[in-house]
Amino acid sequence: MNGRLSVAVVHLLRRHERRRRLSAALDRHGFARVAWLQAVDGSALDPAPPWQTASLPPAMPWENWIDPYARRAMTLGEVGCALSHVLAWQHVVRDGYPCLVVEDDAMPVEPLVDSLPMVLHDLDYLEFDLCYLAQRDDPGPKPLAGRHIHVVDYHPLWTLAYIVSPQGAQKLLDAPWRSCLIPADEMLPARFGLNRDGAVNSAYAGAGGLVVAANQNVFAPAESSTASETEKSVPVRDASTPLAGLTVATEEKPELARLLESGRRYGVAIEPLGLGTEWRGGDVANGPGGGQKINLLRPALETLPPERPVLFVDGYDTIVTRHARDILASWREAAGEAPLFAAEIFCWPDEARAERYPAAADGSPYRFLNSGAFIGKAGDLLRILADPVADDDDDQGYYTERYLSGEHGIALDHGCRVFQCLNGALEHVRADRDRGLLYNGRTESWPGVVHANGPTKAWLEGEGRAVGGRWRTHYGAMAS
Repeated sequence: MNGRLSVAVVHLLRRHERRRRLSAALDRHGFARVAWLQAVDGSALDPAPPWQTASLPPAMPWENWIDPYARRAMTLGEVGCALSHVLAWQHVVRDGYPCLVVEDDAMPVEPLVDSLPMVLHDLDYLEFDLCYLAQRDDPGPKPLAGRHIHVVDYHPLWTLAYIVSPQGAQKLLDAPWRSCLIPADEMLPARFGLNRDGAVNSAYAGAGGLVVAANQNVFAPAESSTASETEKSVPVRDASTPLAGLTVATEEKPELARLLESGRRYGVAIEPLGLGTEWRGGDVANGPGGGQKINLLRPALETLPPERPVLFVDGYDTIVTRHARDILASWREAAGEAPLFAAEIFCWPDEARAERYPAAADGSPYRFLNSGAFIGKAGDLLRILADPVADDDDDQGYYTERYLSGEHGIALDHGCRVFQCLNGALEHVRADRDRGLLYNGRTESWPGVVHANGPTKAWLEGEGRAVGGRWRTHYGAMAS
């Protein structure tokens, strides 16, 4: 195979330096047949599917996709990357020979690239479909398929560089990527039943075949993640998620932009209510108030089907931290489908009400209702909001009385499964800087919405800077 192995490079035309660098490296190592395939540029795609490119049929995302590591939505960069690999598979089938597929931000690993002829020699004795040349280390023994390759029985993660046979490329082309596109790193192993997510395997598997990997990485990323456009690109607009997101914000502020951006990242389309109207709800930061939020929310709920799940969050001190489907699942686990309000450590604004509260389950310190974040069916929430309230009355007191009455079936999120109120709780939580999530060690939970109530607002831009999809702090803000 060594004498006839060709190379197909998935290349963004505007990345001139990548082509210069990789071309020189491939020449240096004697790769003579190199095809530079024009990649699909995710930045040119519309956030709303289907996606139509010049040489591919329309493609739709898999509606159940959630990033397994960071619990976020798929991005347009990932869409472009996946469709670009489809173009590479078409090239391999047309060529009729095994091919080395390389992304343009890869570089040969010195001197491990010298072992590639030995890898190819092992492959000559196998009817293989796919051979990974770049993967993260996997602990434990690996079943060998030759002296320099092993059988893949895990999730290799990277499509940075791999060898694919014509029959393997055809199997990948026959996968249901047109109707349920997922990121390329997940799609390749799923086609052969090797994805860690059983549901993804069920959607993609069925081809069978032999997948192997080199015992050492032959290729590695040429750049740090700061140069990547994949994760920092615009999220896919997901119209299939039933969760409606609502907030109240009468002014455009950076905190509102932060909330809306996090919602897009995690598949929650949040609609601001009241923009451009005069705020008459009092100075909520320094005392009771906020009844205007109820009066703006009520008519919005009336426009929704009664069974539609609705997530309401404060406009200036909350941030979404998990995918919409995770939020829905946690809500149903915690409360069935009853209205569920965030719970906090302090009884505010009236401490005298504390004695009327029941004890929290499992001795949780999160005992008291917080009205900055809640979820429920539109019809149930409308019934809670049936009584009139003045704009400058206190919204948290309003909701508290309805909870304590026991008439509305309201539950509190004592376990912080959906909501995390930070006031008094900073010693319980930590930001997972790699995943962009927040973990509560006291309740052993990964909340889906963080509310920086009270004096904790600065935490989100300090120690909590990674939370809410901002785990790559150098990525900056997404495009709208």
